[in-house]
Amino acid sequence: MTNRNSSRLASFIAPVIAGLLLASCSSSGDEDRARVTVISESGGKVNPIGINLNHVSATARMAVAKGLIGLDEQGRIVPSIAARWIVTDDGLSYIFRLNEARWNDGRQITAERIATLLRERIAELAGSRLGRDLRVIDEIVSMTGRVIEIRLDSPQPNFLQLLAQPELGLFRAGHGAGPMVEISTEPTLVLGPLLQPDEEADDEETDESSVEDDPRRVFLRGESAALAIARFDAGHIDVVLNGKFHHLPLIDASGIDTGNLRLDPVAGLFGLRFVRADGFWAIPDNREILSMAIDRPALLTSFPNVTAWKSRQKIIPEALDVEGINTRPDWATMTMQDRIEFARTMVARWKASDGYIPPLVIGLPDEAGADILFLRVQSDLRRIGLDAKKVGIDRVADVRLIDEIAPYDSPQWFLTQLTCDLTAVCLNDADARIADADAATNLEIKARLYAEAEQMLVNHYNYIPLGTPVRWSIARPDQRGFAVNPRGWHPLNSLVGIPIS
Repeated sequence: MTNRNSSRLASFIAPVIAGLLLASCSSSGDEDRARVTVISESGGKVNPIGINLNHVSATARMAVAKGLIGLDEQGRIVPSIAARWIVTDDGLSYIFRLNEARWNDGRQITAERIATLLRERIAELAGSRLGRDLRVIDEIVSMTGRVIEIRLDSPQPNFLQLLAQPELGLFRAGHGAGPMVEISTEPTLVLGPLLQPDEEADDEETDESSVEDDPRRVFLRGESAALAIARFDAGHIDVVLNGKFHHLPLIDASGIDTGNLRLDPVAGLFGLRFVRADGFWAIPDNREILSMAIDRPALLTSFPNVTAWKSRQKIIPEALDVEGINTRPDWATMTMQDRIEFARTMVARWKASDGYIPPLVIGLPDEAGADILFLRVQSDLRRIGLDAKKVGIDRVADVRLIDEIAPYDSPQWFLTQLTCDLTAVCLNDADARIADADAATNLEIKARLYAEAEQMLVNHYNYIPLGTPVRWSIARPDQRGFAVNPRGWHPLNSLVGIPIS
C-alpha cells in the first residue's frame, strides 16, 4: 500500500471512530423520526436563509420555506403554496392559484405578498447558479387575492422544474411556510411539522404546544463523507445525502451493504472544462486529441459500485436532441485503438515541429475518488505521448472538473455553463447562437438553435465530457419516504410522512 493510500485509509478510520463516539440519541426504527446527514464539503453549518446555499442548507430550506411549487420524493412537481396552475398555449404565462395557508408566525399568505417576495428573491439570485436561467422571467403580478401570474420573455419548457428549486422557497421576514418548522438548532437542526390552523385542536393551545404534541421529527446535520458513512454504518443515522463520485472509495472501505447505496439518475455536466488554453492546448484540434484519448468506459468502471454510470461524448443529453442535427464528435464511430493511434500521430507531429508539450494541469478535489480519475486520465494521455499534473480544484489549471446537476431539463442550462460568462476559453459565435435561442418564441426554432450551438461547442472542445454526474445516497430499502429521482433533491418532510401542502 502506498503512503498516499495509507493516509487516505487513516483519514477514513479516524472519522469512523469519531462517528461511533458521537452517536445520535434518537432511536432507530421509528418511522416518525429520521436522522439525516448531508455530506458537506464547505462545513456543516446549516443556514437556509441565503443565496449561494450549500447542499445541507438548501435541503433545510426545502423543508421550512416552500415555494409556489415543490418536489416530492420521486422528483415530481407537486403543489405547494400554489394549489394548481395553468400554462397558456404560447408557453409565456403561468397562472397559479394559491392554497389557503399561513406563514409559521400565523399570518395569512396572500398573492400580493407572494408576488413581491418572488420578485425580491429572483433579484437576490441574479448572481447565483440560477441567475441566468431566471432571466427568462419578464414579470410577476398579483391578479387577485389568491392568483399570481408569471410572464416569460420566451417559452421555457420545463420551467416548473426551475421554479421548484430550493432557492426559490420563500421567507417573509425570516418566516417560512413549512411544511416543517425549526424546533431547535443545537447540536443538530431539529425540524417538526408546521401545523396549519385546520389541523390544530379547537382549544386555545399555542402553535408550539401543537408541534410538541406531534412526534414527527427530522434531525439534520451536515458533515464530511467519512463521518456520515461511519454514523450510518454504526446505526446512528438513517439517511446520508449528497454523495459524489470522489467519495465512492469510502463506500468500498466501509463495507456498507451496496444494497443501501442509492444512485440518483440525474442529468448534468461531468467533465473537464478548459479555463486556460496556451500553446498546444490553444488549438481546438489539439483539445480534440484529449477528448479522443480518454477511455471513458475504463474510467467509469474504475468505480465498481456504480455500474449504472453512463459515459458521455457530447454536451446535451440525447433525450433533448433535435432530429436531423448530429452533435456527436466526428470521431465517435472510431474504435478506441484507432483513436489512440490517431492522437499519438498528431502529438508526435506537433513535438517534431514545435517541441515540448507541458503536462496538462487538471484541477480536481482533494479526495480519493478524484485521485482515481486523475490517474486514469494521466495514463490515457501518457500512451499518446502527453502527460498530466493534478492540482487542487481552486488552483491555477488548464482544465477543471465540472460536476454539476442540471436544475431543469433544458439545453439552455448545459450550454450556458460553457459561455464566455463562465470560462475564458469560449466561442463568441456559440454565445450569439445561444442568445438567439434564448430569445426565440417558436419552440422548434429554439431547439434547433440550441442544437446548432452545441455543434459549435462540441467542435470547439472547451469542454471534454466524461459521463453523467454521480449523486448517491445511503438509505435502507425500507426507508420511509425516500426514492431515487432525476432531480437529486430529497425532501425531508417525506421521510416522516408530512405532506408538502
